[in-house]
Amino acid sequence: MATTLKARIRTVLPASLVNGVGIVITKLGLIYTIAMDWSSINPLGSYNPSAQNVLVQSTVDGSFGLVTISQIIASSQTQQIKTAAGDVNVAATDGLIAINKTVGEATAVNLPAASAKIGPVKVSDWKGDAGTNNITVNATGTDKMNGNSTSIIVAADRASLVFTPLDDGSGYAY
Repeated sequence: MATTLKARIRTVLPASLVNGVGIVITKLGLIYTIAMDWSSINPLGSYNPSAQNVLVQSTVDGSFGLVTISQIIASSQTQQIKTAAGDVNVAATDGLIAINKTVGEATAVNLPAASAKIGPVKVSDWKGDAGTNNITVNATGTDKMNGNSTSIIVAADRASLVFTPLDDGSGYAY
């Protein structure tokens, strides 16, 4: 969807408009055209999703708003509430795994590759019986948790842990 920006600017002549990083200004007669120059914008090497802003446009009314990348991730994450028997495979977009089984049994929670995970995931003993029916959270492939382990056991009732994928894709911190 292309958006045309029209502006009426009161200026004192002679005036000077200057191009900036990511912006190209051209003049034809008395008409100035302002456009984005994506080729001059460098990608971020690493970033803090809570400190980086994105401009978004509403498809409803055309208004614009500023949001953080963290807000976009949070609004796009899904939840799994596990009530049936069996293990849980965490999807790349899952933000919450709530273990609330109707049967008493241990549960394995299998994380996706950290390089594919979108944002952190919270694993929670919703039922409150992890002290008896442990929850084992497993890394995938060569991923590690907190540097050297491939799994962690949640063995306290009502406990929860948040697993955050590392930027380098090598595993999770909790």
